[in-house]
Amino acid sequence: MTAVPNEFSSANSTMTFLNSDTACRMATDEVIKMLQTDGRLGLNESEIASRLKYYGHNDFETDDEEPIWKKYLGQFKEPMILLLLVSAFISLLMKQYDDSISITIAIIIVVTVAFIQESRAEKEIEALKKLVPPKCVCIRDGKSHQIYARDLVPGDLCILD
Repeated sequence: MTAVPNEFSSANSTMTFLNSDTACRMATDEVIKMLQTDGRLGLNESEIASRLKYYGHNDFETDDEEPIWKKYLGQFKEPMILLLLVSAFISLLMKQYDDSISITIAIIIVVTVAFIQESRAEKEIEALKKLVPPKCVCIRDGKSHQIYARDLVPGDLCILD
């Protein structure tokens, strides 16, 4: 069991923080000791402030968004679209050009409509995430607090319900 080689210097000592895979394989007491927190009282306000300053907010890091043209071309990987593309190609080989063109136009229309709907759905999901940010309950200074999940820091004691 190894810790992530990233260290945090607190007022009294140095804390090595863990990734979730390593932490879930350790005993609770070991995790509490490594994260330098109190197993009953949680962190105090000054410790929370210093950890928030060092680690920043608990936000998901998003990968760079895929270019729009790649998302559009990704629609052509659907099994039904592939089947229609094969049938358009076979029609072209059989010199039935009008069928081949008709199938190709239908594919382009279907893929474009699906792409537009998917893009709109992604935008709606992002708007909903901003509208209702996730909250959690954690123990700080021996008291239960409801806070935004983005304000959690390593060493916070969360209450799972």
